[in-house]
Amino acid sequence: MNIDQIIEIIVVPILRFPIVLVAFTKFARWFDVLVFVYTVLVNALWWLNRRYKTRGRWQHLDLMGHATCVVTGGSKGLGSAVVNELLTRFANVQVIVVDIAPPKIINSRLTYYPCDLSNESSVNRTLDYIKKNHSKIDVLINNAGIRSKFQNYSDLHKDDVNRVFQVNVFTPMRFIQELSPRDDNNQQFYTVNVASTLGTCAPARASCYGASKAATIAFHEAWTQEIGPYNNFRTLLVMPGQLDTSMFSGFSPPKQFLAPLVDPKALAQRIVECCRTGQRGELCAPMYANFMGLVRVLPYAINQAARKFSGMDSCLPVEKTH
Repeated sequence: MNIDQIIEIIVVPILRFPIVLVAFTKFARWFDVLVFVYTVLVNALWWLNRRYKTRGRWQHLDLMGHATCVVTGGSKGLGSAVVNELLTRFANVQVIVVDIAPPKIINSRLTYYPCDLSNESSVNRTLDYIKKNHSKIDVLINNAGIRSKFQNYSDLHKDDVNRVFQVNVFTPMRFIQELSPRDDNNQQFYTVNVASTLGTCAPARASCYGASKAATIAFHEAWTQEIGPYNNFRTLLVMPGQLDTSMFSGFSPPKQFLAPLVDPKALAQRIVECCRTGQRGELCAPMYANFMGLVRVLPYAINQAARKFSGMDSCLPVEKTH
């Protein structure tokens, strides 16, 4: 059991429904009334927040006659889990996978476009194919991501840095620019950008990857505000901690009780549910990912103490260049 499970199973129910506990205890009448008011207020705010994220006219994904979803990096890891969830949950959805390797999933509603996402010419060619063969795109999930080797920045080769930024930053921006409908089009369009908690608080030897995810976060926030008035455009920023995938395998992360690994299948289910309802905002997992931004505003001494306690700057191995 980890801190996320304790919070989900015990803490959250107590915070949302303390009136249940009061019902089995004897307190003063005024205290019972106070707890009742608190329970109503907290749940009303929770409901209003969810409603605000889905405000406006929007057709749910499962109610559309036909929908087309593009998933970059959909051949393995989180991307493969998202593709599988889309195909399993929705019989009306066609999924387009854009990746350098073919997906292992075989389905008549899956179309695969081979593409080297680090190569601008390959990206442009693939986008031309998609626009030519598909009249509209309803959902775009920018999931593809790579990292450089875990090394001090001074030891990284510039070509590796350029490749990381091409895949993690420039290609997603290009996909959004080319596949999103124009402002005068009433077609609804849902975009998911997969970033990382390392984009808000990067550890030593992950400077390149962290910087690319910080750029993704900045772009997502700015573009979301640009399209804000249009209810037919919605965006979701996914901020996962360390995923339990091959991309970050090879070392044991510290403090797993406080910072557990993220199950890609469970996260994929949450992402797809947001795609179904058109939920705006951010999706963070595990729990600590919701508060990583606070670390940056802590006084310097406390910030450094928190980093040392977490072990984040000493956990990554130094990978040699072959």
